Amino acid sequence: MTKIHRQDSPAELADTHQRFLVSTEGMDDAETYQHYKKNKNYFQYNTAETKLAFQQMNSKRCSFCTKFISDFDTEMTVEHIQLKSVCPRKIFLWSNLLCACRTCNTKRSTKAYDKARYLDPTEEEDVAAYFRFALDGQIEVNKELDPAQQEKAKYMIDLYCLNRKMLVCERRDFFAALMADDEYYNCLTKQGISSQSIIFWATFTYYKRSREQNGC
Repeated sequence: MTKIHRQDSPAELADTHQRFLVSTEGMDDAETYQHYKKNKNYFQYNTAETKLAFQQMNSKRCSFCTKFISDFDTEMTVEHIQLKSVCPRKIFLWSNLLCACRTCNTKRSTKAYDKARYLDPTEEEDVAAYFRFALDGQIEVNKELDPAQQEKAKYMIDLYCLNRKMLVCERRDFFAALMADDEYYNCLTKQGISSQSIIFWATFTYYKRSREQNGC
């Protein structure tokens, strides 16, 4: 996960949010959620405007596994930080929405939101510092953090299954390719293996190469 700078709410979504609040005034959460389910065609959050906002805000990447979403129209999903069924009055609230690949969204499914442990990459200034990457492709908890912070990192890894097989294999292959690169290897030999700059450089190189390959 990396820091994401949240843009202002798309105008259409903000309008939908207000209309939905007005239409559900006086309803309890269960009634509000049922009202949403019955009126999905009228109240929508995954619109062309919202897709464009996330595409620009996330550089076409998932907020959690950070994979490039090649087909943004069909594979980008809207992740609700607080679940629709639990907090229906936040279904269209921009600050409750994040961009996710279909797999991360599916892996989380309806797992409960824990405010004390959830890491929102638009709110946490140094969210990347919570994690470390091993050369075998595993994403790990940063053991240099205090216990509460470590618990947050573990919670997010588990919540979105960030060590699923495909991601681990891709990370492992990427690190192997980096170490086979003479320029990178020469720099690597001059630093301690635990150097944070190695991770930053590797991440930067990964994004740079991915963007070049996808014409961004």
